[in-house]
Amino acid sequence: MYLSARTQGRLANLIITIAEGEKKTEMVRQVLAEQKMFEPYTAFRRLDQLRTGELTVSDIVEFLSDNKIYPTKAQSDYLFRRLDLNRDGRITYPDFVKAVLPKEDSRLRQIATLRDSYYIEVNMLLPTEIEWGLSRVFQQEIQNFNSITAAQEILTASADFTSLDAFRCIDQVFLGYITIDTLQDFLRQNGAKLSFDELTAFFRVVDSDEDGRITYSELLEALTFVPDFFQQERQIANELRRSRERIIQIEREREVLEDLKKSRERVDELRRSRERLEQMQDLKRSRERIEQLDELRRSRERLEDLRKSRERLEDLKKSRERLNQLEELKKSRQRVEELEELKKSRERQAQIDELKKSRERLEDLRKSRERLEQLEQERKNQEKIEELRKSRSRIEELQNQRKKIEELRTSQERLEQLKRQKEEIEIKRSQERLEDLRKSRERLEQIEALRQSREQQRALEELRQSRERVEQLRKSQLRIEQLENERQVLERSRQLERVERELEYERQRSKERLERLELEAELERRARDRALEYDLATQSNFVQSRIYDTPKRYK
Repeated sequence: MYLSARTQGRLANLIITIAEGEKKTEMVRQVLAEQKMFEPYTAFRRLDQLRTGELTVSDIVEFLSDNKIYPTKAQSDYLFRRLDLNRDGRITYPDFVKAVLPKEDSRLRQIATLRDSYYIEVNMLLPTEIEWGLSRVFQQEIQNFNSITAAQEILTASADFTSLDAFRCIDQVFLGYITIDTLQDFLRQNGAKLSFDELTAFFRVVDSDEDGRITYSELLEALTFVPDFFQQERQIANELRRSRERIIQIEREREVLEDLKKSRERVDELRRSRERLEQMQDLKRSRERIEQLDELRRSRERLEDLRKSRERLEDLKKSRERLNQLEELKKSRQRVEELEELKKSRERQAQIDELKKSRERLEDLRKSRERLEQLEQERKNQEKIEELRKSRSRIEELQNQRKKIEELRTSQERLEQLKRQKEEIEIKRSQERLEDLRKSRERLEQIEALRQSREQQRALEELRQSRERVEQLRKSQLRIEQLENERQVLERSRQLERVERELEYERQRSKERLERLELEAELERRARDRALEYDLATQSNFVQSRIYDTPKRYK
């Protein structure tokens, strides 16, 4: 081990002394916070007689001297260090509040901070219980300083003691810092037991940066009251490191902003290219629609031709039916004529031959006409067959074209699907990029919003504080007369109390004086009695000696 068992026990005793002193101070803080007339800002103004907003060592010493406490220079310096929590050489109102209010009881701390402040003049005292409670807090800190100084002297008197060895004895895990667990293990090894509250109290005193860890410089200052001379250099190095990190972060933010700008430009380009592609697709679609319209127009023309051919066929059918009707009419006329001829045959026997001849001629003409009609009909049928064949070939060509169009359409659909898939992939990638950009933009907006919200909160906090101060001033102005009256009543009561105390004191002194006078008179009386007795004895002896020594003159 680095230190002997005896030195480790002294180190544990110092730690226990610091923890117990902080617990006692916490109890005094709670007693002070329970006072109804205690308000931190008013107490701060009581100490800040010059109204500078800061406290100095002389202010604290004057306050303690007003309460019949006279600290030494070392005690006043220690008390100043205990109140100056942020170690900036000034005791401001936040430092005073943190040092005076309870640290374990949040309810009491909140109650004390929410109390209304009241006006106090320069060189004016707080109520007696508040003056006593606040001076008791400072006095307890001074007592802690005395006990810690005594324990430090005992520890540093050890021959094998060094601050680094003490730190290594506690930090047995070699973490480079001390935690509550390592401290508790060290105390257990040395036969000391501290509760969790006492350990947290020790950390409140020693852990100056309140990060839950005790470094070597913090332990050195707690053990020997000697600050770490390299702490300032470490702080400067830490500040330089933080400034470098901030510069790197700013550069990264700039790079991110540049990337955002580039990505925005890329997004604009992608959007423009997408618009162009959409325009090209629209043009392609319009061309395809135009081609489809041309094909539809052609197919309509073909259908129109087919319809016309159907109409022609219907006309042919109708003409054929008319020819049949005409033939039937002719037959009917012939029959009528035959009947007429048969009727007139008897009358016109001479004309029978001529009628026969004419009939034969008509028959020949009819046959020739029928042949001509048959030939014409065959020719028309052949033309119709040719037209049907052509229409069939056209229909087949149309079907082939349709198949080709369907194949082209399927290929185009496949190409479109592939294009869509590519576009979807590109869109997904662009959407991911846009999502990343949007997230980064949202982060920037959140950072900006947080900064603005913090500024707004600060402004609102300042406004709220100013309003509270105005309200407090208004309330204090309203309460000034009451407080003045109460002050006068209190002063009268205090004067009466002082008069009563003085009367009591005078009575006691008069009693003591009477007792002293009686004792002196008794002593004088006794001395006189003794002197008289002594004189009487001497005189009697003298008389007797004279009687025995003188001769008899007369008989």
